[in-house]
Amino acid sequence: MWEAMLALAEPYLTALAAARTDSDFVEIAGRLARDFGFRSTFLVEYGERHLAVVHVLDSDSRRLDWWKDYLSSGLRQSTSYLQGIMARSPVQRMSLDRFGDPNDPLLGYARRMDLVDFTMIPVSHNNEVVGVAGFCGDTELDERHKAALQMIVYTLFAHVRRDRRMGIVTAPEPLTPREREVIGLSAEGLTSIEIAERLGLSARTVNQHVDNVAEKLGTKNRAHTVAEAVRHRMF
Repeated sequence: MWEAMLALAEPYLTALAAARTDSDFVEIAGRLARDFGFRSTFLVEYGERHLAVVHVLDSDSRRLDWWKDYLSSGLRQSTSYLQGIMARSPVQRMSLDRFGDPNDPLLGYARRMDLVDFTMIPVSHNNEVVGVAGFCGDTELDERHKAALQMIVYTLFAHVRRDRRMGIVTAPEPLTPREREVIGLSAEGLTSIEIAERLGLSARTVNQHVDNVAEKLGTKNRAHTVAEAVRHRMF
């Protein structure tokens, strides 16, 4: 099984060795998810002693705003919960069964975010859980694919952590679909009022989207924001 598992993992390990930005890692993770029969994947890194989430990568742009809210909320992850998962299996299927009540409001939200059925792989170091990867989709894996996926996840996590600690500059945070629309129309020279009329929004909402993009890019004004978005080919 070892040779077969290594054959499955090798293309991704080679790609990870050449990756240098968050965008590279997200692209590889997304391809890995699709190749293994999933729809998307996310990687979450915890801070010291699991006190908080410190870094998230996600191949599904629909969840970007959700992660932003999660990170700013100060929510904590249960270490014992993840340790319990690892005790049962290092590659664990999560499904609808974990929602005891079919009317649970969280279930509807999880469906919208594609977080009902997924495979979870906790990442540990020195017997401590330091992160977790999730692969979204109702997919059954055989032992060979489980072993390969676990190896790739640990390698992906190690590269992401290494590059962050070395201070390697990463690509800007991806834009949401609406942010891409707004900034793309801004690049065409449309004003906020014109964009609002085109997209059926208020001018205030348009300006808020522009401000969100500026925050992601670290830019100082609208012209600078559009220029940087064009330079990074973000729409």
